[in-house]
Amino acid sequence: MTAPVDTQAVLDAVDRHLDEFVARLQALCRLRSRRQDPEGMLAAVHRIADELRHWGGTADIVEWPDSYPYVLGEIGGGSRRLLHFLHYDVEIEPTGDDSAWTSPPYAAQIRDGRLYARGVADDKGALMSRIHAAAAWRAAGLTPPVTSIFLIEGKRRLDSPGLPSFARHHAGRLASDGTLWENSWCDSQGRPLLKLGEKGLLYLTLSVRTLRRELTSQNAALLPSASTRLVAALASLHAPDGRVRVPGFYESARPASPAERELLSRIEFDGEFLRRRSGVTAFAGELDDREAAVAVRTVPTLTIGGIEAGDNRPDVTLGLPAVATAKVEARLVAGQRPDHVLRAIEDHLRAEGFPDVEVAVVASNAPYHTDHRDPFVALVADAARRAYGRDPVIEPFTTWVGNQAALGDRPIVGIGVSRADSGFDGPDEHVRIDDYRLGIRHVVEIMAAMADAGAGRTDQQGAQS
Repeated sequence: MTAPVDTQAVLDAVDRHLDEFVARLQALCRLRSRRQDPEGMLAAVHRIADELRHWGGTADIVEWPDSYPYVLGEIGGGSRRLLHFLHYDVEIEPTGDDSAWTSPPYAAQIRDGRLYARGVADDKGALMSRIHAAAAWRAAGLTPPVTSIFLIEGKRRLDSPGLPSFARHHAGRLASDGTLWENSWCDSQGRPLLKLGEKGLLYLTLSVRTLRRELTSQNAALLPSASTRLVAALASLHAPDGRVRVPGFYESARPASPAERELLSRIEFDGEFLRRRSGVTAFAGELDDREAAVAVRTVPTLTIGGIEAGDNRPDVTLGLPAVATAKVEARLVAGQRPDHVLRAIEDHLRAEGFPDVEVAVVASNAPYHTDHRDPFVALVADAARRAYGRDPVIEPFTTWVGNQAALGDRPIVGIGVSRADSGFDGPDEHVRIDDYRLGIRHVVEIMAAMADAGAGRTDQQGAQS
């Protein structure tokens, strides 16, 4: 029987090389890899590929439709395979004016033990920590006990429309015994969160045309208004209390089990902060904070994101709108399918007397969920205890939307290198240098545990596609 992998020399290498690892992270963070900036995106692609090659790995830069180039890389080691799924684009949320930053967002300055840069928490810090975990084995003079596979995308759009076809085409190279995703962090107590899934997304436009062209509103007694028609259709989607009226909308949504509710009860939820930030005194349905923490993760929603019609200049315009459009976003939970929800919305509009309202799909991602009882989750949790010296918090459902379903039916666990207060959606986004060190150590421990697990569960979903 093979002796357990001894990680101490590797963990010592992490500490010895930490300054170098952080400097290399800073170099990536200085690149403006915004979806609106093709030059910055391409510069980041080549920088990441160079990083993989620097540590003895391979890296292919793969052009693909509906996406910026993918980096498909590998740092070789043992026979078991660990897939890292990450992205190099930044500014997932509106981030405000650059002038609100204490130092420029792409200066990647270090102050008081923290690295400040746009995108460092989401998710260049996580991205580089995975490469540096494999690098630490090499720096210790050892062969990594697993082979690390890197799938690193640059999204042209938040829903990653090119990912499903890319994953199918490269299924063999993406086959793995475990998959690590990003978009996680430590809570205010320093407990690492292990995130096991994200909501799905069905993003639609609803539009209606009532006239060949816009005319003066003096004809309102004779001609139909597109805006009035669309508003009536949108109003039919919800009851006065905000609940979705579309028949079948909630039908397939899987409720949290008692065990999952117990896990959710351990997650921090600052209801007062959210109420204060949003300017409300109570949540919908008068939910208390514990109920709200569950609902925000497990209840599917249908949101009217925007309406456009007519002439909206700050003037008296006297027009009768000919065309009206609206953006409608459905966030889906485990058990729901985007195609079923789409069909339910279309059927509802016809039944309510709005067959003329056209529904177009802008984006569609299925929800994804990894069972908290999966052996890979236990492996990652045990590795977190060794790396952080404390129990992790397992988050079976999250509030975010994601695209992990494109990777097929495999266990995926999200881990990160930041904190809940790292400023993902605002100025002064940052990671703590020590959290970066701990994040690298966590991945090192995962690698060792996978090797020790031997011929345990192997996910070859990709190879079967």
